Amino acid sequence: MTPSILVTIVMAVLAAMYLGGMISSSDDIDDFPIAIVNADTGATTSSGQHINIGGQIIDDLHKNVDDDKFDLRTLSLAEAKGDMGEAKVYGAIVLPGDLSQKLATLSTDAVSAGPVERPEITVYTNQLASASSASIVTSFADQALSQANRAVGEQLTTAVTSPQGAGGSHDRSLSGAARLVLSEPMNVQVTPFQRVPDGTGNGMSAMYYALLLVLAGFTGSLIASNFVDAYLGFIPTEMGPVYRLEDNSGHGRLATLTMKWALMSGLAVVVSAVYVGVAAWAGMPLEHPWTLWMLGVLAITAVAVVVQSILALLGGLGMVVNLFLFIVLSVPSSGGTTPLEATPSFLRFLASFEPMHQIYLGTRSVLYFGATWNTGLDRAVIASIAAIVLGVLAGFLGTRSYDRKGLVRRQTPAAVQA
Repeated sequence: MTPSILVTIVMAVLAAMYLGGMISSSDDIDDFPIAIVNADTGATTSSGQHINIGGQIIDDLHKNVDDDKFDLRTLSLAEAKGDMGEAKVYGAIVLPGDLSQKLATLSTDAVSAGPVERPEITVYTNQLASASSASIVTSFADQALSQANRAVGEQLTTAVTSPQGAGGSHDRSLSGAARLVLSEPMNVQVTPFQRVPDGTGNGMSAMYYALLLVLAGFTGSLIASNFVDAYLGFIPTEMGPVYRLEDNSGHGRLATLTMKWALMSGLAVVVSAVYVGVAAWAGMPLEHPWTLWMLGVLAITAVAVVVQSILALLGGLGMVVNLFLFIVLSVPSSGGTTPLEATPSFLRFLASFEPMHQIYLGTRSVLYFGATWNTGLDRAVIASIAAIVLGVLAGFLGTRSYDRKGLVRRQTPAAVQA
């Protein structure tokens, strides 16, 4: 009965986390960072009025956009590019310096027989910051700039058709073509800030590489733990019909845990090198292979140390705890597929400490953003070191306490069995 209940609970939580995190809605968006750049220098109309359409659009965006959902950051173009290059914003809306001037000229050209030129607003997406962020930025820009386009179009139409705006003494009528031009006076061009390189799985390679590092520490620890315990005579070795139980070695819990830590630390060096080699063979662009290798060693070791400590302290229950910590709760809160700002608040809370998110930030930094310290590599390194320190302390103190209390790992009468 107990296994059935436990398996059902685990699978229910797994479904809730994975499906709940994937099926995000607009209601889940919270503080989604987008840069707004107003380079518009303004212009003077034929009637002598000074206008700054860029400033007007910025004011309308801040007024009409829900501040709880979108974090609109008014920046210079250089600042916006810098933040996109460090994955601090998911996109940018750039209003050009000649926006007002071209709109003023457009209102004159619309009633003439000559060609017209509409100014262009550029929307930059930042898909390398998160695979699905581009669609959110594009959807936001489409809705927000459509409203701005209509508002500016109505303003220009009114200015052109009024006697003062027309520069004459009577109402100026507009042809259908002119009204069509003025109804949407600005072109909106959506373009990626950085081209997504070939061999990155459309910006998904960092997430999958992070998952491989977590699995190496998690799954590798489970395999290594079973082999070490079998070699030391704590559990039987079964290969098909063959059942063998070695003589109990008598090693204490702390000594056994230390062996497992040492084994996984050595394997982390080898497995991380294998991962880098396989990535190169598969065609992934690797500008910083040594940094990726070192990050892999650190991340695998950190996961393995924590997994082994939990197993040593909790025994069989540790398997379930590790499953929740490193798989069930970790993958949906990684932010590798959907930006955390577009996921339920519970996942954003989990991401503050779950290992997968920290490791993903590090692999994303190394693979996409030049392996610079402030693009997520710092958080991955610091979190991994902290996990190693906490894991070693908890494992050392816990197993040492078990050893001192005589809670040895050998068959004892049921009445006193640890």
